[in-house]
Amino acid sequence: MSKTDFRVNMKKKLFATLLLLFAIGQAGAFPWYASGDNIRGANLMTPEERKAYASKLPNMGSLDECRAYMAQHNPELDKRAKERGVTLPPLSGDPCAVMSTMGRIK
Repeated sequence: MSKTDFRVNMKKKLFATLLLLFAIGQAGAFPWYASGDNIRGANLMTPEERKAYASKLPNMGSLDECRAYMAQHNPELDKRAKERGVTLPPLSGDPCAVMSTMGRIK
């Protein structure tokens, strides 16, 4: 095998490996949401609310719908936290934008 053939084969293998890693990453996106336990304020939600949140969020029809839902959801959790004397971590990231970037919502 010549050096050129070797390099071409290595590039093909590298490309296939990177493509596989990308596919695995996409398939497993947000796996920690599925249980509903890793949601900001999960401890303030009932099991039914966590389950509904975890199934509803990735099934939003549009970015606007997702952002409207989050605009209602987050203040409700903040209110519950205040009533119970619990400090929630600050909001970080935008799950709606992430899902839009991933093509899950438009």
